[in-house]
Amino acid sequence: MALDSRETKNTSTPKTQAHAASGSVARSSTQSGSQGANKSVAVVGGSAAGLLTASVLARQGVGVRVYERIETLEPAERTLIVTNRMRTLLGRAAEGSIVNEIRRFELFTDGRSATFELKQPDLIIERRALIQGLAEEARRAGAGLELGRRFHALHSNGRGLVLEVERCTDGSREEIHADTIIGGDGAASRVARAAGWSPLETAPLVQAIVPLPKDMAPDTARVWFVPQDTPYFYWLIPESPTRGALGLIGETGPETRKLLENFLEKRGLAPVEFQGARIPVYTGWVPVRRRVGQGSVYLVGDAAAQVKVTTVGGIVTGFRGALGVAEAILNGGSSGVLRKLRRELDLHLLLRRSLHEFQQDDYSKLVDLLNDPAKQSLSEYSRDEAWKILWRVCLSQPRLILLGLRGLLTHSRSLRPLRGSRP
Repeated sequence: MALDSRETKNTSTPKTQAHAASGSVARSSTQSGSQGANKSVAVVGGSAAGLLTASVLARQGVGVRVYERIETLEPAERTLIVTNRMRTLLGRAAEGSIVNEIRRFELFTDGRSATFELKQPDLIIERRALIQGLAEEARRAGAGLELGRRFHALHSNGRGLVLEVERCTDGSREEIHADTIIGGDGAASRVARAAGWSPLETAPLVQAIVPLPKDMAPDTARVWFVPQDTPYFYWLIPESPTRGALGLIGETGPETRKLLENFLEKRGLAPVEFQGARIPVYTGWVPVRRRVGQGSVYLVGDAAAQVKVTTVGGIVTGFRGALGVAEAILNGGSSGVLRKLRRELDLHLLLRRSLHEFQQDDYSKLVDLLNDPAKQSLSEYSRDEAWKILWRVCLSQPRLILLGLRGLLTHSRSLRPLRGSRP
């Protein structure tokens, strides 16, 4: 599901989407003296994070062009859930992709259940519509968008960088000269490999679009903890009053698909279609910048594993990584946004290391320990405020600390890394 970000209705004026996001970056770069306005930037990959980076930089007067492999901007459809923070970051560009709002979560494990309300709704979004909206906003900001261009190579030319792309139609090559190249080309980033980054660990996400069960409200998301199937969870998120996306994160693609099919069969749900992707597994901070000759290469979004590994949600954290990279380019390498994002992702990694070794008894205790004050904390704070949630929940239910510590100690004893595979 790639659970991800939260707030209420967008109250900003509908001028431009990334104004709220780029405004803080612009203020930061103005205070420290912008060093990127006269630079040329090439973004490889028309991902959500890549397009937002291009949009923010273009608004600050940077010459930016985005190079995307597909020839028409119609990426694969995928239903996602994010927190309402996406509205804060994007403004109007978010609205066209929102298909539903979630105001309640139901948790299930081994015959037990718990329910909590959300003070601010989560958003169900359609990935294709989100990317199309971001592409349009990037164009309005002044960024160029070149479709049907496949990344081939990059190298230094003594003054900056040369990006080589291949036209998908006829295989001919183009050379683009740039001061900075940004890899927004996903978990298997070819830009990252060419610039010397190590491959990322990834995990398969598989979900099915299914008719919504008759007993389920369209403003409610369901989560099942089934540790014998997955160290993560199953989810069902409604995209409309009649349909939802039911899925899980697994270890291998074929096995994960089979687990999902068995889960659907047990609940009498017939899949309308399947959706899938490889999701990066955050195992530690990936430095987002490398020097190549006289130029710089940056990574954003999935290419830098900017994913909350507790829920494997990467949309909002990818956007924050995009803002951080834009800030770093404008400030000559410095970014407070990236420092804050690193702290948050490291906390999610700590929590995942605890949860990753949970057995059925542990999840049963977890659900049983969710008293009213703990549920209130889950209601008030989003997944993008992990420190606040952890602090408040542990204050209201101290036994959760012992449960989490036991999971951490079990993980430390096993010395087994988070499950994932390298491409």
